[in-house]
Amino acid sequence: MKKILVTTDFSVASKAGMRFAIQLASQMEVELVFFHCFHALIPTTIHQEHIKNSLHTQSQDHLIKLERFVAKLYRSMHVQAGAHGCVVVEHLNPEQAILEYAHANGFQFICMSTRGAGSVLKIIGTHTGNVLHRSSVPVLIVPRHYRVRPVRKILYASDLEHFDPEMDIVSAFSDHVKVKTDVAHFYFPGEINLSRENLKQMWQQKYPQLDQLYLEQYNLDKGFPAQLDQLIQKTRPSIVVFFSHAKKTWFDKIFGTSRAASMSFVTKVPMLVYRKK
Repeated sequence: MKKILVTTDFSVASKAGMRFAIQLASQMEVELVFFHCFHALIPTTIHQEHIKNSLHTQSQDHLIKLERFVAKLYRSMHVQAGAHGCVVVEHLNPEQAILEYAHANGFQFICMSTRGAGSVLKIIGTHTGNVLHRSSVPVLIVPRHYRVRPVRKILYASDLEHFDPEMDIVSAFSDHVKVKTDVAHFYFPGEINLSRENLKQMWQQKYPQLDQLYLEQYNLDKGFPAQLDQLIQKTRPSIVVFFSHAKKTWFDKIFGTSRAASMSFVTKVPMLVYRKK
């Protein structure tokens, strides 16, 4: 069974990622592990046994709080709790704790909420952004104002580099969730020689999960963020999928170098970011 590590700091914003994970678990066979990292208060004593006992007590207190937090969220959603667990870890660096635990325990996905609203810049430099940049485990990013609804369609925004192996991955995820996938590519004039219909027919034969193919000519005046946002408003996907290069930040790879680019869709649509092979 696949596993999703769902992070929370007990904030209202973090509930968005938890709700999304619970909804996703209702559509695919997956175990949810709710994860909380805390910084322990070390007693001022030289006695190691006292310190050890204090850490154990604090861990248990945080675990009880997490279990109650999760149970309350399930009740509020009127959902029967499926396969899930709760884990607390004491660590000075939450990002490192998340990455270490996910990698050591064979998780297929990490699910996190965003905190800010209105711009992609609210992700960069945050725990979510830092985990996203460093993680080899695919990361689900859920907007803080996410409202629970069934996952009905995936939009894979592709640069067409390594399309086949990436589409294999997206198709497998699509199969697990039992939904179709649209593919979008923004091209420069002269980049694509085949027609949209020819490409769509060829890819649909290989990938039955493919529904619609959107080939959009890149508009230099608008920029990629605005054009993708426009397409998302038109197609209304439940999840947008990207693949990111390890040697570039997710922001620079997907949105270029303009740090002023506003991405309103970041606050509306959950994103799934994979690391490029």
